[in-house]
Amino acid sequence: MLISSLGAREAFVAIGALLPALAFLTWRRLTAIDASSHVAIEPLALLRAIPIFAPLPEAAIERLASVAVETQFPPDTRVFAQGDPGDRFYVIADGSVSVAIDGAEKRRLGAGEFFGEIALLRDVPRTATVAAVDALRVFALERDDFIGAVTGYAPSREAADSVVAALLPAGAAA
Repeated sequence: MLISSLGAREAFVAIGALLPALAFLTWRRLTAIDASSHVAIEPLALLRAIPIFAPLPEAAIERLASVAVETQFPPDTRVFAQGDPGDRFYVIADGSVSVAIDGAEKRRLGAGEFFGEIALLRDVPRTATVAAVDALRVFALERDDFIGAVTGYAPSREAADSVVAALLPAGAAA
């Protein structure tokens, strides 16, 4: 319509002038949106360091970090018991946990390490009991968020399978 009334050259000039004007008029709103956006920096850094999530696109890791729930456990508190249903994946921010199978401690995990992936990936009950050794702060991902991210991207699924395979034969799974 502009081309027929103004001609091609003038139509392009008019549109070219309109776009910067629109950007100028909406600039405040766009900067307000940027200012109000929240990036979960600590869970993002923790998730980036985990091999299961390393192959994921940056946007997927950022989304996971935004839904990660910070949870704290006092010392000597059970996070979950062997045989419980798997409902969350955990990344340790501070503190440490004991991983026990059939009542015998198999290993300890500390800051930056993770647990809970086997029950989620294999859809089985928890394979170990995990308890806080000292004051524990974790970021937890709900089952659907974890499964959707990991199984929805083939390289991440392969990384998760290799992590699980390394843990299961040793009997030190969580």
